[in-house]
Amino acid sequence: MMNIPKRVKRMTLGFLLASMPMLAGCGNNIITWQEEVKLLDGRVITVTQKRRIEGNIEREAWLTFKLPEFSDKEITWHENLDTMVLNVYQNKLYIVGIPGTIIEYKQYGRPEPKYIGYRFDKAQWTRIPFSEIPVAIYDANMYPENMALARLGKVSISDKDEIFKDDRWQAHQRKIDPNYKSKFGNL
Repeated sequence: MMNIPKRVKRMTLGFLLASMPMLAGCGNNIITWQEEVKLLDGRVITVTQKRRIEGNIEREAWLTFKLPEFSDKEITWHENLDTMVLNVYQNKLYIVGIPGTIIEYKQYGRPEPKYIGYRFDKAQWTRIPFSEIPVAIYDANMYPENMALARLGKVSISDKDEIFKDDRWQAHQRKIDPNYKSKFGNL
């Protein structure tokens, strides 16, 4: 017959082992994939997207890519936003992201419209006001928000064309809309 302390130890160990999958699901996951991105000038570049996921919510995003006219090294952008646009316009490099939850919306100062722009100036990313995001790059060309959870290894231009045919994607997710008000605005 097993004594009480041994039984408690075994029960505790069994509970811990049984809990591990649940605990793992609550932690942070990093998801990485390659993505083809078509630029305004017709070039297609390959971008490495990396996202840190908490549960089912994207909390951080990294984009890494090469564009020789801006740097002889890889360029990396890292923020707590869902990426929507990566493009070049009039010899300037831009990224536009959107806050995924109320936490990021507050973190970035409750922007309205909810789009947050960056320009690559002097080898660093600089946040720019919405008014400085060129209208010419308003069309989304990045894998849509929360789609990292599909865990695709490589996303092609044709994959994105198919995704954007789906009616679930609203107009403000397919194209920057200066009149769109965030659902977080009233919170």
